[in-house]
Amino acid sequence: MLRYIRLATMSLLVTLIPTAASAVGPCASRSEFIAILKDNLGEIKAGHGLSNRGHLVEVFVSPAGSWTILLSQPDGLSCIVDAGEGWAMVPAQSRETLQLPHLAVPGQAPARRVRLR
Repeated sequence: MLRYIRLATMSLLVTLIPTAASAVGPCASRSEFIAILKDNLGEIKAGHGLSNRGHLVEVFVSPAGSWTILLSQPDGLSCIVDAGEGWAMVPAQSRETLQLPHLAVPGQAPARRVRLR
């Protein structure tokens, strides 16, 4: 059922909101998207980061596991980058002891802990 509601919501956004030529998905103001994601899909912000291009990238998730990635440009335009189902949270690691994955390279030492600045 959630899948159909999500599909209907996204379809409505696509038809009502103009998209930028370079955008991946429907675009609108950030506040509009946040309201739609919360009210219609039960998604709230789980995390965010700043891209190398200066865009705010946010991940919104619902308790049911649906998720949406929203990209907000400095000019205020926000676009949906992708969305899906089956989101799973992983345990957070301390910034002080982030464990890097071990790559299977012959003769390489096991993964090491690094200190981030």
